[in-house]
Amino acid sequence: MSAAAPAMPVSRSRPRYLAIALAAMQQAVAYRLSTISSIIGNFFWVAILYYLWRAAFAQNADIGGFTWPEMRTYILLAYGINALVGFASASRMMYAIRTGDVVIDLIRPLNYLRTQLAMTAGAAVIEALASAAIIVLLGLAIHAVPPASALAFILFVISLLIGFVTKFLVVFTVSLLCFWTINSTGLNWAQGAVISLLSGTLVPIALLPDWLQVVANALPMRGIVATPVGIYLGQYTGWTLAGMLALQIGWLVVLWLAADRAWPRAFRAVEIQGG
Repeated sequence: MSAAAPAMPVSRSRPRYLAIALAAMQQAVAYRLSTISSIIGNFFWVAILYYLWRAAFAQNADIGGFTWPEMRTYILLAYGINALVGFASASRMMYAIRTGDVVIDLIRPLNYLRTQLAMTAGAAVIEALASAAIIVLLGLAIHAVPPASALAFILFVISLLIGFVTKFLVVFTVSLLCFWTINSTGLNWAQGAVISLLSGTLVPIALLPDWLQVVANALPMRGIVATPVGIYLGQYTGWTLAGMLALQIGWLVVLWLAADRAWPRAFRAVEIQGG
């Protein structure tokens, strides 16, 4: 009797990453005080921006194509979305690289990119549930605008998921630079500032200077916040909407391929330098 064929590697690998994601969820629950404080910290900025923009709209009915109800909804959703992929994932990677703990990942028979994505996604599930509860409560309190339509809400969720992976890939790729640098603090702060600005988290992209709007509209960061929220508010329809989603998907593919090529090179750099 012939021996049974071995199981395919892909079928064995799927539960591994699921287990990693579940472990990250359990860790987020175990350290719930840290998780909740991080989420509340993000929404602290919502309160600041809310009152700043309320003062601005007291003198203007429309700013950058936004009405006051749309702007307060934008602020709330922008920070809720931005909280889904906090920079804790970057700090985790940078700390492991700086301390040398990344050597454990060197010997694991796992794809480093998928492992980090599973860990980030697992933690994001808990953060998403907490953020969603806060968004609903605050949304009722400030009379946030509902989604433009049922279809807009469905496409918003799809765009949100694409934006989530996009932000992870940007953070992941930048974090890999720590393999060639000594201090990661400035790198972490810089990527946080750039993503917050070019994604539309701080202010809508329509309110940026013209030259910066051109840059922001071409880069993948707009797909993290500006595109999902724009879909939610019904700002994109027809071919414009299709183009926004196509741009998101295109950048997602490019970033994934780039990140998947970059991390093996980063690991080889560690081997060459002797750890």
